[in-house]
Amino acid sequence: MDIIILASSIIIAIISFSFLKKPLLFFLRQKNIMMTNYAGRQVLNSGGLIILIPYLLSLLPLLLLNTYQNISLLLIILAALTIGGMLDDLLGDSSSKGLIGHICAFMQGNMSTGILKALLGSLTGFLLAWTKDTKLIHLLIDTCLFAFTVNLINLLDLRPGRAIKGFGLLLILTETFSRFSHIHFVLPVITLLVLYIKGEMKELYMLGDAGASLLGGILGFYWVSFLNTILKGIILIFIILLHLFAEFHSLSYYIEKYPFFKKIDALGRKYDDK
Repeated sequence: MDIIILASSIIIAIISFSFLKKPLLFFLRQKNIMMTNYAGRQVLNSGGLIILIPYLLSLLPLLLLNTYQNISLLLIILAALTIGGMLDDLLGDSSSKGLIGHICAFMQGNMSTGILKALLGSLTGFLLAWTKDTKLIHLLIDTCLFAFTVNLINLLDLRPGRAIKGFGLLLILTETFSRFSHIHFVLPVITLLVLYIKGEMKELYMLGDAGASLLGGILGFYWVSFLNTILKGIILIFIILLHLFAEFHSLSYYIEKYPFFKKIDALGRKYDDK
């Protein structure tokens, strides 16, 4: 039965992606949802929308058969995060940069789409945390872990494929340490990213905040739902430190500084950094 469920989810993911990719790209192009990327080239933004719908559809067998707890909540969370990210893609500006910049602007009475995303990530994280444990310390850890993880992928989304590679590595490593006990949850999104990444590497489209928030939400849901409290705490501390580092330093600079990381980062990219 498990193999049938897994195969059904993967087949649904592949068929729905193949069917919806072209119409969704046409929709983004028609609405002129474009973004100037790191190299100054215009590409379609909010490409995460192409992943969202097929992934939600691929989870239906798990929902119908009640394979995992909170799958229905996951569907709602991912849809909300993607829409929130798309709002940032459409309405966001660069007047406030970084987490500290958005917080300072908010303290001065200015609302930004970055703050709205942070509030949305915190609220959805709290709702997820509440279904796991109502003890204050666990609520705090789970809510913060989810909210920071949602933004973690956004920190990486500065070059074609980087966010996807980072997300895939973290998800596969976590699943490996979990002895592939949640493979039904993991394989559909990995399948979709394999189908999706070629166009991003060619700079035809980009994840945008919509896609980064989606992938961050998937990873955050995984960590909050399936990891023990100690491991959650360790990961949370690491992510917070990474956010603080990114406030004052360029992650791209350090990735490009070391040949090993630079080679992985550039792997499959159509254009080299200039």
